[in-house]
Amino acid sequence: MIRTFTLCLFVLSAFAADNAPTYNHDVRPILERNCVGCHSPGQLAPMAFTTYETTRPWAPKIKQVVAAKKMPPAVTSPHYIVFTKDDALTQSEIDTIVRWVDAGAPEGTAERSK
Repeated sequence: MIRTFTLCLFVLSAFAADNAPTYNHDVRPILERNCVGCHSPGQLAPMAFTTYETTRPWAPKIKQVVAAKKMPPAVTSPHYIVFTKDDALTQSEIDTIVRWVDAGAPEGTAERSK
C-alpha cells in the first residue's frame, strides 16, 4: 500500500511538473505587459526582468510581492509613473507566477521566431 501511494505521488508530481508554467511560455508575456516598463535597465526599478537570467534570481520575491498585490504598485506621486487599479495583475496572472515559482521557476523552451 505504501509503494502504491509513493508511486501515485511520483506520477502526480511528474504530471504537475510537466504542466507547470514556464518563464518563456507563461511568465515572460505577463512581465512584458506589466513589469518591464519599470524593470528594465536604466528605468525606475532597481532590477531588470528583461531576460530569464535577470529574472530568475528574483522569483521568490516576485511571488511574494505579486501575491500580496504590492506590485505593480498604486503610486500617485508626481515623481513616479502613476499606476491605477487597472494596472494590477489579474488573479490568473498572479496564480501563474505563483505556480511558476512553486515549480522551481523553470525556463522552458524559447519561442522560435516566425
